[in-house]
Amino acid sequence: MDTIGSRLQARRGIAPGFDFLRIFLASGVVAWHVPAIVKGDVSWGSTPIVWLLGYSILAAFFSLSGFLIAGSAQRLTLGNFLINRGLRIVPALLVEVVLCTLLLGPIFTNISLYEYFTSPQTWHYFTNIVGIINYTLPGVFTKNPTDIVNNTLWTVPHEIMCYAAISILVIIGLLKRPMIIVALAAIMTISGIFLELYGLTKTSHGVVGKFVYIVFVSNASRLYSGFLFGISAYLLRNRIVYSWRIFSICILLCAVISFFPIGSVPLATTLVLPEILYITIFIGVTDVPIPSIFRKGDYSYGIYLYGWPIQQLTVSTFPAVSSLLLQFLISIPLITAFAAFSWHFIERPILELRKKFSFVARVRLDETKSGHEAPAVEKLAANTSKS
Repeated sequence: MDTIGSRLQARRGIAPGFDFLRIFLASGVVAWHVPAIVKGDVSWGSTPIVWLLGYSILAAFFSLSGFLIAGSAQRLTLGNFLINRGLRIVPALLVEVVLCTLLLGPIFTNISLYEYFTSPQTWHYFTNIVGIINYTLPGVFTKNPTDIVNNTLWTVPHEIMCYAAISILVIIGLLKRPMIIVALAAIMTISGIFLELYGLTKTSHGVVGKFVYIVFVSNASRLYSGFLFGISAYLLRNRIVYSWRIFSICILLCAVISFFPIGSVPLATTLVLPEILYITIFIGVTDVPIPSIFRKGDYSYGIYLYGWPIQQLTVSTFPAVSSLLLQFLISIPLITAFAAFSWHFIERPILELRKKFSFVARVRLDETKSGHEAPAVEKLAANTSKS
């Protein structure tokens, strides 16, 4: 029987589908943000069909992350795993925060530089590096439809929480008990529906109430559920059938459900996340070609991270361009170019540090240096720790 696991084993590594997914999903985030940045319109995301696109992008991203990172967590010691994650995520984030604060801000602020640099709001922006999110800089992009400097940063604290969660799973040994993780993910998702019906809201009092709302009910709840289900899928990869029929059924079910706007995130997660997870890992282990430009490095993180600020820059520079498509076409080459710069001059050099203790980093670095595929068994390890 052909399974997700057997597809991996047959190639002794991961098919290009995972690289395709990273680029596709990161570019999807950029496209999804266009109406909000260009028109200040966020209402369109709740309309039939469209809502599922918005829901699916990050749900798939975190499901993919859980699937790939589970392998890394199993192979490395907990300390090396956390160092790997930190060195993969923090350097580019640090550069984004520094550039927005010290370069983009001074150029696009409508107040004096003295006011800008003496404002506490300017220096508070640096807390984004540690997951305490601040969205605006004084006087920056105030003439744009939205003055948010980088809205994609909202997922950073949730990503940190996911790493904390998988660390706990490692410590208590649950990465060897996949069915328990499946049960935890299912309980979390279904509990969210009852908590929402009970009346739990973002204004719930107390630290515990707010935490429970975020993890079980809020828009971010799909990230945690997706991450846990992704971990489960990796651990159960040898039991999950690789089937074009199942893949087609999942797409059909998502298409049908998309016609019914669902205002409840926990309910949407219950109905469509299993299908999204299967679609994601199915594509991941399928040979999907990607443009040659994206074979030179992993640009997906840069596209995701720098996309919003560069889109804000293009809207501010070309305010007369009201076409959503044209604004996207203007910004996406700039975003891709900067993501490539980030990979080659920021992210990839960090792999030089990681390779001192990480087999995975050595493989990835050698692969990008040579421009050729790494040995397949090594490529599996490399890809599972770079999401």
